Amino acid sequence: MNISAPISLTRITFVAALLVTSMSVFAQQPTPPQQPTGATPGQPAVTPEQPGQRGPGGPGGQAGARGGRGGRRINLDSAMVFVRPTESPGLGSEMKKLKADKDGFISMFNGKDLTGWDALPKFWSVNKEGVIECVETAERGGNIQSDLIWIDSQKNPEKYTNVEIRVKYRWISQGGNSGVQFRGKMNVDSTKHIAGYQADMDPANNFTGAIYDESTLAGRRTKDVQSPHIAPRGYKTTYLADGGAGKTEPLAEDAKTLATFLKPVKGEFNDMVIVVNGSHVTVTINGHLFSELIDENPSALKAGGIVAIQQHAGAGMQVQFKDPMIKFLK
Repeated sequence: MNISAPISLTRITFVAALLVTSMSVFAQQPTPPQQPTGATPGQPAVTPEQPGQRGPGGPGGQAGARGGRGGRRINLDSAMVFVRPTESPGLGSEMKKLKADKDGFISMFNGKDLTGWDALPKFWSVNKEGVIECVETAERGGNIQSDLIWIDSQKNPEKYTNVEIRVKYRWISQGGNSGVQFRGKMNVDSTKHIAGYQADMDPANNFTGAIYDESTLAGRRTKDVQSPHIAPRGYKTTYLADGGAGKTEPLAEDAKTLATFLKPVKGEFNDMVIVVNGSHVTVTINGHLFSELIDENPSALKAGGIVAIQQHAGAGMQVQFKDPMIKFLK
């Protein structure tokens, strides 16, 4: 009796049923999440800049791996031990004699302590080389959004409407965020935090030299120029009195080229010059014009205000400043 044909037919039917069942189960499996463009498996991806974040300082720029303002919560200095000062001599004491030199500049530092400045204690100090230094650490309370405030500008803000500010700075840490505030206002008394225009700086030099609007005191207006900065690096940015959108035009050197003129971490000091005169602001570093702002917008900061140096919340950081000076412009 020949039974091979019925057996073969039964096998074919069984295999077909099994295949249909397997395909049905496979179709129900969840699709694995797609890796973001340009990402390495297991590593954070670089994502397009979102409104309110800060990128390299040019219209349409990309944001790096910087949580909040600066990604400071990513530890870029794992081999570095940050030690905050145990005391800050001179802090909170007013500098009594503000005498200008032959060029009209007033020194904002006596070379030995923090007389003339105010800040939260145990973040700022003067090191043994006679350099002003800010150190923050990663633990809770070891990093706070605050500022080193020039006391005379807080007491007499009207004097600081039109000024030229000069300061040298350098980064010791790979991570961090700081800047020089001008025409500022105290907006958090408990932390001595200053809002207003800021000449920005960071050790990665993604946005060093751009002009930022800290805490949106001037209305931020970042959508006008498609940048997190009110005046991006490498551009002259103009806001007219009619309140219309800001307009940008390239400076002689673009943002990428300008970054090449900045000194490396732990290298020489950078020389920053900020000129604030009427509606016109320029930021020059190491002899190169990094950003220019014409701000006649109704929300522009036209009156005088506080001059300060920012310490930014996040993780550990260390940054140094020397030779701060200011000149009152007519």
